[in-house]
Amino acid sequence: MSMQMAELHYTSTPSYDAGEIAERAEELLDSGIESRSSDSGSGSLLFIHKKHSVQYKDSLVPPQTAILATDKSTDPAAYADRIQQSWCCDDAAERIRTSKCSRLVTELMASALEPAERIRLFHGVLQAFVEITDPQAIAFGHSQQIVAADAYLESCSLEPIQRLGSLNVRFFSISNSDAKDMIMDTRGLDEIGLHDLQCHFRGLDPNHVSQLLFDTGLYIFENGSVIESGQTVAGTEPDSKWVCQFEDSLLEPKRALLDLNPGAPYAAGGR
Repeated sequence: MSMQMAELHYTSTPSYDAGEIAERAEELLDSGIESRSSDSGSGSLLFIHKKHSVQYKDSLVPPQTAILATDKSTDPAAYADRIQQSWCCDDAAERIRTSKCSRLVTELMASALEPAERIRLFHGVLQAFVEITDPQAIAFGHSQQIVAADAYLESCSLEPIQRLGSLNVRFFSISNSDAKDMIMDTRGLDEIGLHDLQCHFRGLDPNHVSQLLFDTGLYIFENGSVIESGQTVAGTEPDSKWVCQFEDSLLEPKRALLDLNPGAPYAAGGR
């Protein structure tokens, strides 16, 4: 099941107290947090948001955010894809290479929440944990990117969806194409119950396409899945309209998403 998750990387084992993290997270969220520590003393923690509830079958269950400890060493090769798409962290590879240990922050029992509340709860606990433990890098799984902790905290003045690590636009150039085809897609919306976006194109400025995908992703987050197949959005060129169509993703992970077609002469691939 897709979910929000972030690995925090450290050069030495972090020290932290469940009560301190819960107190700071509650200041940020006001979600009635109840904290639980692992009996093994491994550093794993569970934060239960008691003021919220999610209906599962015949019972109401409060959503949770977990911090999971591991004794596995960091394998830099496992982060190659995320390093490649880390546009806001030039030294992402070095930060991962020098990591000695990590902690995983992930949501649990939250899939039935509204996207805005779901992302708010996740980032409240994540922000508290980053503030208290000062990692050197945050490797986001759902948005496929690595972010420096200080840059993440600077972005915490923004709404959760606009913070670093929430919504990422990936870029791929198809090297075996004479036409220099490019594919861009978003990561981070599918994991909170919305549709990601993609565009397969040529001859357009990728910076402009990236901004269009990001802005359209924010629109979907704020308004819900209101764009239907056959509808259009304003394109990157003056007075242009790009047709939207639900399709299977061209890139991994495989998922249904909203394809934005720039039309001739910029559209690439078959639709």
